[in-house]
Amino acid sequence: MEDKKIVQEYVNNFRRHLASHLRPGIGLSCKIFPAKAEGAVLEFTIGPSISNDDCFEIPKDTVNSILQDVPQRLIGGNIGGVKFGGTNVSMEPNRIVLIKGEDDPQLWNDQGARDDIERIIGTQMRAQK
Repeated sequence: MEDKKIVQEYVNNFRRHLASHLRPGIGLSCKIFPAKAEGAVLEFTIGPSISNDDCFEIPKDTVNSILQDVPQRLIGGNIGGVKFGGTNVSMEPNRIVLIKGEDDPQLWNDQGARDDIERIIGTQMRAQK
């Protein structure tokens, strides 16, 4: 997803929907790794005194090539043949890594951001039980 406007709107919507679930003073920065083909990887860092800044990295050919350089725990090994669809979420103590494997407008609009937040919050709620 190389359309910076669409990606920035998604990140802004994601941040807005997540903000109501965060304590005051908690910031959310985002590194955006766009793919020249479909999709992107979004690396959100969460914590106190983190400014709500966004940084677009240089596009790479595919989501798979991005994941070779972005530290994450969701998938490892030879991922050359893996096809990512929809939104895949990797949660870490102070990071959320979203692997968005498609350019489908439904994944990148306001409702897509809301759906991703619901999946994340639901995952945390299930882990606390």
